[in-house]
Amino acid sequence: MKKINLSSWNRKEHFEFYSEFKQPFFNVCATVDVTKTLDYCKQNQLSFFICSLFLLGYTANQITPFRYRINKDQVDIHEELELSCTVLNSDESFSFCEFGRCSHFEVFYQHAAQQLEKIKNGHKSLVSSNNTNNKIFCSVLPWLHFSSFSHAQKQDKHDSVPRIVMGKYKNTQGEIAMPVSVEVHHALVDGLHVGQYFEQLQQNFEHFFEQ
Repeated sequence: MKKINLSSWNRKEHFEFYSEFKQPFFNVCATVDVTKTLDYCKQNQLSFFICSLFLLGYTANQITPFRYRINKDQVDIHEELELSCTVLNSDESFSFCEFGRCSHFEVFYQHAAQQLEKIKNGHKSLVSSNNTNNKIFCSVLPWLHFSSFSHAQKQDKHDSVPRIVMGKYKNTQGEIAMPVSVEVHHALVDGLHVGQYFEQLQQNFEHFFEQ
C-alpha cells in the first residue's frame, strides 16, 4: 500500500470537492456479454458464479482508481484488492462471505468453494472476518435482469469501497448478456474510469479463460 501525495495529485481539486458531498457515490449499470465464460464453465463443470466473481475483482485490480481508498484525510493506493460478497442462506436470508484476493484464479476458486460450503452447512454471519480497507463489495441478483441499482449506505464519511453487483443473464440477440452495476466514490473515480472498467471486464469475460 502506498499513499498519494495530495499536494501534487492531479485529482486534488476533485477529491476535495466531492469529499464534501453527503452522498458522493455514483452508479452505472451496463450489460456484459458472458457467452464465452459461460460456455467455459459448462464445459469444465465450474461454477459460473465463482468465475464471474473472480473476473469482477480481477478487473477492478486492473483499473488503478478502483484501488484508491480514503483513509481519514489521505488517500491510499492498495496493491491488491480482496472481494467480499453476499451469499444466500438456506432460510432465504443472506450472509457476508469473504472470498479473498482476486489475482490467481485457481487459488480464488478453491477458497471460494470452501467458503460457499461453509454457508451451505449453516454458517451465517453479517460480521466481516476481515476489516481491511482494500475490499470490493459484491452482490448478485440472479433473479433479475436489472437496468438500474442503488445500494443501502451508512453515509460514513470515509467509506470509499466500490460496490459491484451482477444480475440474471439472458439471451439477447444471439449473445448472453448479464447486467452489472458499478457504484464508486466520485472523489476517487470518474465516469472515464468506470468506462475503462466495463471495457476491460468485457475483454476478461471474452478472453481470460483462453489463457
